[in-house]
Amino acid sequence: MASLKAPKRITEKQLRDRFNTVILGITTMVFVGGISIFFFAPQIGAFFGFFSKHRGEESYRPTAKPSAPVFEDVPEAVNENSVDLSGRAQPGETILLFVNGPEKAKTTADSEGKFNFVDVHLINGKNTLFAKALDSQNRESDKTAYFYITVDNDSPEIEIDEPKNGDTVKNLNRRIRISGKINEKATITINGGTVVQKPDFSFDYDLGVKEGSVKIEIKAVDPAGNEATQELNVTYQEKSS
Repeated sequence: MASLKAPKRITEKQLRDRFNTVILGITTMVFVGGISIFFFAPQIGAFFGFFSKHRGEESYRPTAKPSAPVFEDVPEAVNENSVDLSGRAQPGETILLFVNGPEKAKTTADSEGKFNFVDVHLINGKNTLFAKALDSQNRESDKTAYFYITVDNDSPEIEIDEPKNGDTVKNLNRRIRISGKINEKATITINGGTVVQKPDFSFDYDLGVKEGSVKIEIKAVDPAGNEATQELNVTYQEKSS
């Protein structure tokens, strides 16, 4: 019977050398793999992408919806039942205008982004408007803030408390105090001078005068452009001291 050979014993140094060799091999493989991925992954991906049914298609790029249009110089009130409106949006966008609920008009922003609506029909009283923009892919913007235009055909009413027509005013300061009230918000002038209207629509104004006959013209223009005029003729006398 043949005798069995005893297994060859591995020294501790040989074991360490084998371990270091394995570690070096793994490190080299990782390093080479990393370099390969870095330099050649795009080409590999492109190669396999060539066989994809989606080749040639543009990758998805999320885009934001268009911004709402911006109106410029919208009147607070008008005295006719139509109005022209203008504003800005992105060039080529379609602008939809809504009046008192439904869509009433549409227009297109020009190459500079300007747009105009002409002869927009309004009803008597208060009108509520807003707009939206549509881009070339029919994406819709948020609506603008609501804005309001009042159709007002009535002229303001002027009520003068003092002086009364035909009065004689006597004082030492060569001024006549004119006070009264307008029935609505208005721009007021007296003999061309600007008058400040109070929150309750009343006003007071000291008109510089010379002795003798004085003609006073009070003019009021409301936000819609309606105007009214009232004239007074009074006499001023400088009171003796």
